[in-house]
Amino acid sequence: MRSHLTPNGLLFLTLSDETCSFEEFFPGFEESTAHADFTELPLRRPLKYIADNNWKATVDAYQECLHCAYAHPEFAKTFKPAGYKVINKHNYSQHIATATGADDGLFFFLFPNCSLSLYAGGLTCWRINPSKKPEQARMEFDYYHKAPAGSDEFEKWYDFTRNVAVEDIELCEKTQANLNVGIYSEGLLNPQKENGVIYFHSRILELCSAQMEKDEAMQSPGRSFGEREPPLSKGLTSY
Repeated sequence: MRSHLTPNGLLFLTLSDETCSFEEFFPGFEESTAHADFTELPLRRPLKYIADNNWKATVDAYQECLHCAYAHPEFAKTFKPAGYKVINKHNYSQHIATATGADDGLFFFLFPNCSLSLYAGGLTCWRINPSKKPEQARMEFDYYHKAPAGSDEFEKWYDFTRNVAVEDIELCEKTQANLNVGIYSEGLLNPQKENGVIYFHSRILELCSAQMEKDEAMQSPGRSFGEREPPLSKGLTSY
C-alpha cells in the first residue's frame, strides 16, 4: 500500500506498488485545491446505502449540471446553472460554479468513482462502488464540517447537501428503471454543457477497450490458460 498526503490535508491511498506517482495520475490537482484547508474539516457523519442504479449513472449525473435548474432548485439558488462549467483534466474533472451571496464552490470528480464537493461551509466526499448486481451501486458518503454533528450549523448544512444527493438518487434510479426496460435510444451529448459526461464515457471506453485487447492477446493460440494475467492490468490501477 502506498499513500500521498496533500499539503492541505487530503490523504490518498493505493493498494498497488506499481501505481504511478500522484502528480502523474492527478497532474495539477494540488494546485487547483491549494486555497482550501481540509484539515479544518473533521469527519462528522459517514453514510452508506445501496442505490438502485448502476454506478456509472451516478457519475453521469454529477458530471453535468443541465438538470440542476429543475432537479436541484435550492442548489440552483446559490450556484447559478447558467455559469456552471466543467474543465476536464487528466483523470479528474474540475467543476466551476459561481455562487450568489456565498463563497464559490469547489467541485471535483476523481476518476473513476469519487467526488469532492466543498461548498456552503462543508465538504462532501462520495465513492460509488459497483455491486454484484449491475443495476445497483454501493454508495459511501462522508460529510466533513467545522461544526460538530448535532449543532444547528452542521445540521442545516447537512440537510442542504443531503437534499441535493437525494434529488440525484431519484433521478438516477428513474434513469436505471428506463434503462432496464430499454426505452432509451442513442443520441448526441452537448459538447459544452455535457463535456464532463463525454470525458467520463471516453475514459471508460478507452480503458475497457485496452483491457479487452489485452485479454484477447493473452488468449491467442500458443498461450496456455495458466499464462493469463489478472483481469485488472497495471494501466487500470490508480489512487
